[in-house]
Amino acid sequence: MVMTSSLLWSQVATVALASGAPVAADVTVDGPGQTPTAIAAQPVEAASDPAEAQPATQSVVPAPADAAPVDNPAPDASAVVLRDPWEKLNRDIWKFDLFFEKTMLGPVAHGYSAVVPSKGREGLSNLIRNLDEPSTFANQLLQHKIGRAVQTGLRFALNSTLGIAGLFDVAAAAGMRRATADFGQTLAFYGAKPGPYAMLPFLGPSNVRDGFGRLVDTLTDPVGFVIGGVFTSYPGAGRLAAEGVNWRQQSEGTIQAIYGASDPYAFTRAAYSQQRAAIVQDATGKAAALPDF
Repeated sequence: MVMTSSLLWSQVATVALASGAPVAADVTVDGPGQTPTAIAAQPVEAASDPAEAQPATQSVVPAPADAAPVDNPAPDASAVVLRDPWEKLNRDIWKFDLFFEKTMLGPVAHGYSAVVPSKGREGLSNLIRNLDEPSTFANQLLQHKIGRAVQTGLRFALNSTLGIAGLFDVAAAAGMRRATADFGQTLAFYGAKPGPYAMLPFLGPSNVRDGFGRLVDTLTDPVGFVIGGVFTSYPGAGRLAAEGVNWRQQSEGTIQAIYGASDPYAFTRAAYSQQRAAIVQDATGKAAALPDF
């Protein structure tokens, strides 16, 4: 999950879309000059087509829909205190990200959805995910998740051959479920704390640890060594653009839920931090209390 994890708002891409995942009771938001608030989370029903998903204001789903099963319950959201010492700057960057989404990414994704049939979009999505598997494999090894790493390696081999470079997810049809991992999660596995919340231009919500993890994932991506990097080759840049459009096309309900919140910035901050806490728990086997830096 190299490029996809670094796209605009990608860490909250399952907000208001996934169903059946555990949801926490509330989230305490702590920022300069802001009164802590509680966000009530409610289960959300998934729509068969993301574009048909109804906005679910103030609903927070902590884990990705395609994440590997977590043996422990989701972290207690009451312990997830979100510190945002750079809130003024973060909100300015957030406004820029919203402008980019409304004027560029959103319209392109809508046009893509209108022109490309569903089977074609599904094939591209499978291909993008398949290209992320080598980096996922490496992070799973670093997290000592040998069983998951073996399955990820088998998935990549099957989908890259029988699945025609990953256009068809034949591994999933064979019962091998996709599991994701990134270097930010790996750093947490070895005890690194998240640090302050940070909103990144074009890339969306993050924190110091996960932002560094995204950089490492991008620079060490095995596929990137083959096809070229984002800034050094046309295939690399094309891959990033395709991932952005593909993610935005699949996340219409998520975007509408963010826009429908009374404070979209605070809503995204809470959703991202709670989701990352669940992902960290999956790596460490224990709930993550945020932050401690």
